[in-house]
Amino acid sequence: MARSITRGTVAAALFALSLAAVTQAQDKSVKPGINAGFKNPDVAAYTKMFEVESREVFSQREKILAACKLKPGMVVADVGAGTGLFTRLFSPAVGPKGKVYAVDISEKFLAHIKKTCEDAKITNVEAVKCSETSAELPANSVDLVFICDTYHHFEYPYRTMASIHKALKAGGRLVLIDFHRIEGKSSKFIMGHVRAGQDVFVKEIEESGFKKVGEEKELMTENYLVVFEKVATPTPAEEKKKLPSQVFPVIEGYGGVFSVEGEEGPRRGTKVVFDVTGDAKEAGQPVPGLARAALLYNLAGRDGIKPAELHVAIVLHGNATKYSLSDEAFKAQFGKPNPNAELIRRLTKVGAKITVCGQSLVKNGFEPKMVAAEVKVASSALTAVINKQADGYAYIPAP
Repeated sequence: MARSITRGTVAAALFALSLAAVTQAQDKSVKPGINAGFKNPDVAAYTKMFEVESREVFSQREKILAACKLKPGMVVADVGAGTGLFTRLFSPAVGPKGKVYAVDISEKFLAHIKKTCEDAKITNVEAVKCSETSAELPANSVDLVFICDTYHHFEYPYRTMASIHKALKAGGRLVLIDFHRIEGKSSKFIMGHVRAGQDVFVKEIEESGFKKVGEEKELMTENYLVVFEKVATPTPAEEKKKLPSQVFPVIEGYGGVFSVEGEEGPRRGTKVVFDVTGDAKEAGQPVPGLARAALLYNLAGRDGIKPAELHVAIVLHGNATKYSLSDEAFKAQFGKPNPNAELIRRLTKVGAKITVCGQSLVKNGFEPKMVAAEVKVASSALTAVINKQADGYAYIPAP
């Protein structure tokens, strides 16, 4: 059976695996049928759907255009151009010496874009029919690729992104807009239609040869806008050091694992208490101890073990005490939302029991009423850990 282990253990054995190998190996669609509706689309209906003020990217189109930072003479590719909303906005921004590629999988959409551009006397737009695996753009021809509410339609994201990487000039930029997909917050349609959230999409793009260089966090609420830059193709020595992708079978975006053959995998019925005392290594990052708990769930999930078949307790104290606070209380204390709130919610949703040391709360000037609903207050971390050990829980220090 395939087992999953952490980054340090697997690195030496898997240095030879590269992004090229991952790209070539992606021969299965990640979302079969998602583009079926674009084989013969009702263009008039889609125009009413896409080009309406109630659609956030339409109402914010001028601000989005400004965020792209286009200059006269640039070459832009609107990948997933649809009805041509942004294609037509990009045209005057790059000017007569610039060029806009309108890229889409639908012949009908491309015909509509050609017609609307002719009617508007726009002459610097070229329609390009893409495939399921390639943007079909010339190599080293584009300064900026724009992907708006379309990345989640990529059935073969790594292969498509490889073609986009090839099409961009050295130092070229990629602007990604897609829907926030947050369990408990996003609509039922988004949860069912969009296959993954921002963390996963950003990671896939970074693994495809890009680095994140910016994000417009205040621009939209339903969507996010992230800017990437093309990274130069690595040398053979650099390529050799690349690792395969991590997977998140239970807790998306946290505690990712690799798939390898190995012994001593997770066992059903495991009982463990994480003694979490450390702080985040970087601002905005999850506390390592909480990430380790997510790692355990993902290890188990990768091996077919359900979350309910694990018994996980997490005790917060020391420097980790503050992360037990609700978003509102944390913001009142520190001026920003709790960066660990989402991970705590996801851990408790799959069954983890999280407590915070009551002694540490008082010592840090916090009140029990300030603690998040998902976290219970223990008399002390000392007794909470001792009690769990007495109940047969394995002790894992997580400083």
